[in-house]
Amino acid sequence: MGDVRDRGDGARPVDMAAVFRALPTAYTLLDPAFTVVDVNAEFLRLTGRERHEVLGRDGFEVYPTFPATLVDGRNPLRELFDRVLGSGQPESVPLLRYDVAPTAQGRPLERWWSLACSPLLDDAGAVEFLLFHAEDVSAYVLDHERGLPHETDPALGARLLARLEAGRVAQAARAEAARRLSALAETALRLASARTVDDVVRAVAGHALASIGADAARIAVPGGTGWRVVSLGVDGAAGGDLQRHDLPPDSPLPVCVSARTGERVLLPDAAAVDAHHPLLASLRAANGRRAWAALPLTVEGRVIGGLSAGWSRDHAFTAEDLELLDGCAAQCAQALERIVGERSAAEEVRVVRRLSETLQRSLLTRPPVREGLRLAMRYQPATRGAEVGGDWFDAFATRSGGTVLVVGDVVGHDQVAAAAMGQVRNMVRGIAFDGDDRPATLLTRLDQAMAGLELGALATAVLAVVDPPLPGIGARRLRWTNAGHLPPLLRHTGGRVEVLDTCDDLMLGVDATSPRHEHVVALEPGDVLVLYTDGLVERRGLDIDDGVAGVRATLQARDVLTAQGWADSLLTTMRASGGEDDTALLVVHVEAAAPVGASSPDAAVDVVLPADPRSVRDARRLTNRCCNHNGVDDDTTETVVLLTSELVTNAIVHGRSDARLKVVAGPRSVHVEVADDNDRVPVLQTHDDEALSGRGISLLEVAATRWGVEEAPIGKVVWFTLDASG
Repeated sequence: MGDVRDRGDGARPVDMAAVFRALPTAYTLLDPAFTVVDVNAEFLRLTGRERHEVLGRDGFEVYPTFPATLVDGRNPLRELFDRVLGSGQPESVPLLRYDVAPTAQGRPLERWWSLACSPLLDDAGAVEFLLFHAEDVSAYVLDHERGLPHETDPALGARLLARLEAGRVAQAARAEAARRLSALAETALRLASARTVDDVVRAVAGHALASIGADAARIAVPGGTGWRVVSLGVDGAAGGDLQRHDLPPDSPLPVCVSARTGERVLLPDAAAVDAHHPLLASLRAANGRRAWAALPLTVEGRVIGGLSAGWSRDHAFTAEDLELLDGCAAQCAQALERIVGERSAAEEVRVVRRLSETLQRSLLTRPPVREGLRLAMRYQPATRGAEVGGDWFDAFATRSGGTVLVVGDVVGHDQVAAAAMGQVRNMVRGIAFDGDDRPATLLTRLDQAMAGLELGALATAVLAVVDPPLPGIGARRLRWTNAGHLPPLLRHTGGRVEVLDTCDDLMLGVDATSPRHEHVVALEPGDVLVLYTDGLVERRGLDIDDGVAGVRATLQARDVLTAQGWADSLLTTMRASGGEDDTALLVVHVEAAAPVGASSPDAAVDVVLPADPRSVRDARRLTNRCCNHNGVDDDTTETVVLLTSELVTNAIVHGRSDARLKVVAGPRSVHVEVADDNDRVPVLQTHDDEALSGRGISLLEVAATRWGVEEAPIGKVVWFTLDASG
């Protein structure tokens, strides 16, 4: 700094550099990058530095920042310089702690300063330099903190004391603001994972409202014909008991008033509470709450509820309190809106999925009863939301004595695909039942019908016909054709599994004139045939051939099972590896002559009964045969058949779905399970001797040894166990 100014009166020019260096108080000159341009002698004396150690160096390198200097993790001196650079206006800091080492290598000492920073502008008005003034007041501040007298000018002492107190107040205010901000941030974090209104109340009460001394929290949301109010005291919020009340729409509680009017309600003391409404006066006498603040919960201009906080003492609401309450209300409103949206979406998915699956299940019929053949059918819905596909299976007897087996998949995952599947399935039945056509001819006729009726669907399918056994041999002939579908699997007696992989013909719906081919294989007693859709074998990131190999390995690894056992084993094993698509599965077991001591098909029951009142008769017959086969006494059998009949009736009439019946019987007890697609839990009705329906659960309560209801992925399972008489 070497500026010399001419005074213009002929007197000797003023050397401004000499003036700067001779100033009795400490000054330093910085450029906008905080590089030290010049420094006077007093500044060097106060900071224990030599001029060559300072000039041309970064100011914060020369006077580094020590941890005790930081305010909320930031350097207050740098922030002062940044503000002056940005505003172009001078600024002072009455009192600031900034520790400085007495020498460049020394340890920092506690130092207190009164600071000022002024910008020096160039001709264009931009900041060219920063003139920084520092007054060391460390001795006075430290003596004052120790309670020691300090000799100084009274006016200076008063000024420094005021600065000291102002600094303490500002520091306390910053600490309080930081504490409230932290509480609000913690509340936001907990609200992000909230899934219920109860979660929201706990998150708000335990953090944000507690930070302003509130000891009660309430949230009101629309419910029933009025308001559903959830309350919690802040003290012990982590384990506190929530209270829930249904209140009328005109309830005078502040939280309901805010939810109803969209206005803030502030009641700072007992007098205001009592004046608000007589009900609040009586509640105050009971719960001791002397102050309340209630705010509307608003999302995009819509009021979706109310939030209130209560105090056991009078509470004058500051601007900071109201700012925190507003922020808390905004966070609660967003959390509640998300929770309501998630619930609505989940309910919509559940309803659509149930409707779609009911439609699909209604089209999946029970297997026919054929001498020497045991059939098991399974349908497993997709795991993704409301998706339902066009997977289907069917099995029926033809007039000529054969058994037609079909498994297919209409392209698509929606109700349109399910409806198209129903049409294709019914066409197959109509075409195949009366005739004696070969499988390839049947699929050709189906393809032509789909084109002629302009069905507009694409589908893959395997259609097979199991002929009656050859006289005197017992073997059967399986004829099949494949329209772009996955290959059937045939497990021979002894465990060898054959993949019936052929040159697939075109899928249905592409070209009705395309030729189709028929294939033949022998079915021996004990063989197991498996037809399936891609949901059984398709896995994300894996080749579908690997999935087919997995089914093959499962068939090879297990001992001989029934058709029902094979179906359950395949679904359980393959779906456990991450299947997401819907699955249709058809298993055919060619019965072998039973050896002495082998189990009979009547040893246990596991069957899907269609939603038809006639299925109740079948359920009674199957249950009775199972009990008789396993040596259950007559009285116990009669009771089991009665209870089973009632449960199957409930599933079909009230559940409006197919019923899956499982019966496991032994001489000492019988266990029965009936599953349906309706997740509504049955209720024990008032006893009425003359009622013709509604008796099932009452009978279970009276007659069963044990009974219960369990949730299922779709619907429920009602079960009972009955110990044998005597």
